[in-house]
Amino acid sequence: MSVEPAISGLSAADPEPVGRRREVARVARAVAAARAGARALVLIQGQTGIGKTTLLDAALAEAAADGTTVLRARCPDTPRPPAPYALVRALVAPLGLTGPDAAESPLLRSGARWALPALSEPGSAEPRTEPGSAYAVLHGLYWLAVNIAEAGPLVLAVDDLHWCDELSLRWLDYLFRRADGRSLAVVAAVRTPAPPAVLDVLAEHLGTDAATVVALGPLDADGVRAAVAARLGAAPDRAFLAACRGLSGGHPQVLSRLLDEACLRGLPPDDTAVDRLRVLGRDIRAASVLGRLRAQPEHVRRVARAVAVLGCADPDPVSVLSGVPLRLVAATVQLLRDNDILGQPGEDAIDDQIRAGLLGELRPGEVDRMRDRAARLLNDAGRPAETVAAHLLPLLATPQPWMRTVLRDAAAEACRRGAPEAALRHLSPLLERDPDDVVLRGQVAGLLVQTDPPRALRHLRVALDAAADPRTRAGLAVQFGMTALAVRRSPEAMTVLTKALAALDAEIGAGAGSADRDLRTMVEATLVLVGFDHKSTIGLVRDRLDRVPDPPGGTPAERHLLAVKALAGAAGGVSLERVTARARRSLRLDDVDIGGWSVTLSSMVLALADEVPEALGVLDRLLALCGERGGAWTACHALGVRAFVLQCAGEPTESAADAQLALDLAHREGWQTSEAQAAVAFATALVPLGEIDRAQAVLDTVEVDQVRDVPWQGHNYLFARGTASAQQGDVERALVHLRQCGASLAEDRIANPLFLPWWAEAVFLLADGHRLREAVPLVELGEELAAGWPVPRARGLGLTTRAVVTEGAAAIDLLTEAVRVLADSGALLDRQRAQFLLGRELLRRGDTRPAREHLRAAVDMAARCGARAAAVGARELLLMAGGRMRQVTGARADVLTGSERRVAGMAAAGSTNREIAEALFVTSRTVEVHLTNAYRKLGIGGRVELAPALDDGYETRRACDLVEGHRVPRPTR
Repeated sequence: MSVEPAISGLSAADPEPVGRRREVARVARAVAAARAGARALVLIQGQTGIGKTTLLDAALAEAAADGTTVLRARCPDTPRPPAPYALVRALVAPLGLTGPDAAESPLLRSGARWALPALSEPGSAEPRTEPGSAYAVLHGLYWLAVNIAEAGPLVLAVDDLHWCDELSLRWLDYLFRRADGRSLAVVAAVRTPAPPAVLDVLAEHLGTDAATVVALGPLDADGVRAAVAARLGAAPDRAFLAACRGLSGGHPQVLSRLLDEACLRGLPPDDTAVDRLRVLGRDIRAASVLGRLRAQPEHVRRVARAVAVLGCADPDPVSVLSGVPLRLVAATVQLLRDNDILGQPGEDAIDDQIRAGLLGELRPGEVDRMRDRAARLLNDAGRPAETVAAHLLPLLATPQPWMRTVLRDAAAEACRRGAPEAALRHLSPLLERDPDDVVLRGQVAGLLVQTDPPRALRHLRVALDAAADPRTRAGLAVQFGMTALAVRRSPEAMTVLTKALAALDAEIGAGAGSADRDLRTMVEATLVLVGFDHKSTIGLVRDRLDRVPDPPGGTPAERHLLAVKALAGAAGGVSLERVTARARRSLRLDDVDIGGWSVTLSSMVLALADEVPEALGVLDRLLALCGERGGAWTACHALGVRAFVLQCAGEPTESAADAQLALDLAHREGWQTSEAQAAVAFATALVPLGEIDRAQAVLDTVEVDQVRDVPWQGHNYLFARGTASAQQGDVERALVHLRQCGASLAEDRIANPLFLPWWAEAVFLLADGHRLREAVPLVELGEELAAGWPVPRARGLGLTTRAVVTEGAAAIDLLTEAVRVLADSGALLDRQRAQFLLGRELLRRGDTRPAREHLRAAVDMAARCGARAAAVGARELLLMAGGRMRQVTGARADVLTGSERRVAGMAAAGSTNREIAEALFVTSRTVEVHLTNAYRKLGIGGRVELAPALDDGYETRRACDLVEGHRVPRPTR
């Protein structure tokens, strides 16, 4: 079907433009390829009037065939910056998605609902979006395009792309990046030279095989000859042809006017008419729209100027601004349209050159007076603040109070629409004229956080220096602290927050009200969170936190502080009951901030407390909430934390899957801090899976300077390096990294034995090398740490490490107790190691039957979590003990990458491709690729075979166990 938006004003496709046969064929081929299942980008370039629109019409004539949806629109030339997503709304307007009932459309189901803010006109009662949710809006618009394309191939045709608004351009880029394998064609006409904003977006795509660039230049001799013959009814002779080419320069628009005049005067296309043709040509080139307007009555010129200023042809404001009676305005507007001075209804733009000429005829200052009056008219008429603000921005005079209100309201509207760049344009002029407005400067800084954090910090520093009110300073300090986290300037933020908190305490005193107490709590919580982000300040905030009483937890700020205190207490390895109680009290998802800090911090505490199922449960709910709100950054952060929780659970395969998804998302969106954190988590999970080279390669991508002074990332980086070196057989290098990790943890007063059990890994390495004298002090350290954190995993690790430095029957007793204790833990890898060590000791003593039982359990556990090397080692001992078992290859799912496994697991659980794509913030095409790869690697035919294939390793081993008459209980996760 062909869908033509009312806003575009474009008629059905015109016949093939004369002289452009080859260009039409190139565009048509690209569109046909897209209709056959490939993506295509076609860019028609040329100067104004060269015939871009005519070529676009002709090339799309065949695209309107059955089964093809053609959405087309023209970006209007307006005297003010276009509204955010203006092109998007123009394209989808015929689909009924821009009105009050848009939310009910089936095209906006599932993830496409996030597009609603972009589909609402500025100032309308569109659904509210979270600050900084531009990514979610783009993601929703992607799913809207997917929904539209479900009916067949989709063609998006855009004329005058050079006038496109910034966010619609970003959407086209976002959509085309994710359209590989889809039947999508984007055909756009753009003036040359194209604006940098357009080229910046399209440059990367234009270098691909999917792109076709059609550069329209002047018509050649054959093209001019064909045009003359078509218009005058006869082929021109050489002299007439040369005159036409010389007078028009091959420009189709000028040539068309020239031939129209020649036809009107009955000139033959031969040398007898050349002189008269030259006279006509000079007159045509000299004539302009302005000349035609000068011949019109004064009221026509006044209406034209009013439309040029307003950017619309609505009769009421045009009548008031021009002073022309309302009864004459409609007829005058139609006259302007008939003479191609004004676009058709819904396309009320006047060409920029015509506008410049119209307004250039006015006296100095008159243009600003008209703009001022236009803004007042639209404001009094209740037009959206963004519409009114667009008229105020060009004014050079100091804004009056009502203008300031309009600009602030316009900025708020833009924020709600997920367009922070537009909001910044509205607020920046106000800040330039009132640089001492600290609240305004804070708003500007908040808009810059997502795109330019260093610049945001500079604004906040100026605002802090100028703010006299302690409460205002406190709010700005919180903003400064959270922004500083993004650029690793925590020490500076600590100073700012400490001073702000002292000033606030002095102001509010002991009898502070609830609002002041909550503000103070937020400053305190931010100070502690920022302090934990750098090694130079972590000790200071730990001491400070010890003196801060637990808040009740009734507000988001209080719950945030509880979560920080819970993690700090857990890291210190003291008061298990107290810190888990804090963590549970902080878990409220109904008012979670977009960063999800309370949930992620508390889930880490629960994981360290050996409460993995509960930790995973709250993270899963947070991820579901991210899907509802479109919180991509929060999802990335939550996936990274979930990878840590699964690491604690001894589930490296699942941990790698989450970490890889977080890494892919962070890399794609340019979140460098999150990317480093996800890379370390990914490498840590790869080590027990035996993918050592890959783990080292991932770690090599991390800049050491970027993580060295960041406590959490720095410790994890050293631990990952140590365990990877150990798997490579480089024991000395592994011990160096592990001891560095231990020293770094001790320096930061992190005494939890499970946060990173470097001491246990070092003990196992030393014991294997018969270096017991070096190992014993580490065993004692681990036992001391475990005594302060009495959870099954910590006690089991302490027993296991003590056993490997003990000989004889005592070692077996210790390992037996370790196996018993760890049975109550979810730490699958730690349980597997205890079972293996016990089986090995029993085999050394000749107790083969019980040895086989424990070794078989060790094989099962290792294979279940994907630790193939550990499974092979346990199987070898099992065979030596007389047991029987097939060659261990691990579960077939172990051949999958992390992303493939995650996608396959969700598919096996019953999620559709679309649901998976929306949940993981990827495209359906990406899901299809992952599933196809999974089917191929697993050797299965489709989705129905996924569930057994993902658990194939366990079933195979279970069958082998039953052959021997043994039934090994399946470990619980």
